[in-house]
Amino acid sequence: MARSKSILTEARQIERAVTLIQLGARLQVLESETDLSYERLLRLYKEVAGRSPSKGQLPFSTDWFMTWQPNIHASLFLNTHEYLNKVAALDEIDTVIKAYQLYLEQLQTQDLEPLLSLTRAWRLVKFVDNGMLTMTRCSKCGGHFVTHPHEIARHYVCGLCNPPARAGKGKPAVPRALDVGLALAAAPAPAPALLGKSRAAAPTAPGVH
Repeated sequence: MARSKSILTEARQIERAVTLIQLGARLQVLESETDLSYERLLRLYKEVAGRSPSKGQLPFSTDWFMTWQPNIHASLFLNTHEYLNKVAALDEIDTVIKAYQLYLEQLQTQDLEPLLSLTRAWRLVKFVDNGMLTMTRCSKCGGHFVTHPHEIARHYVCGLCNPPARAGKGKPAVPRALDVGLALAAAPAPAPALLGKSRAAAPTAPGVH
């Protein structure tokens, strides 16, 4: 019986690793979230991705999440993640995977390129768990956005309500009816509509890994 359980556990670990690789996770994420050996993960990565994993350190700074467009994408993902935490009994990494898949699906419906990689999404959750980042309610629209913990909530205004100057002048203002998506973690699905309406004013940004 113990041997049978071990095989099933290993099969689940492999399935989880394959999903993470397909979503673009770095090898370090797989090492942290599975019990498979480095050698097995390396072989699995090469087989699934068709290439060797990227080298170098993982993103470790919270600054990226504070910039305009990345903050909106990170907030969309984190609202979805927090919603799943409330309604689904999943292991933490499976919650990250599911939230990220929903994030990608929502962007696809709006024909938007994802700015948030799986590795950054995973890192974001770690930052929040460690108290390095949090969610703050926008004082204008009521949406919840990723911020530093010391942000004064009463005066906080999000990047959708107050876009930077580079967003362009004379563009349609982003709607303030943010009681959809980012405004309510219990209803994350409509959030891409906000991103879609802000896309016209948004500069093209490179993907991140």
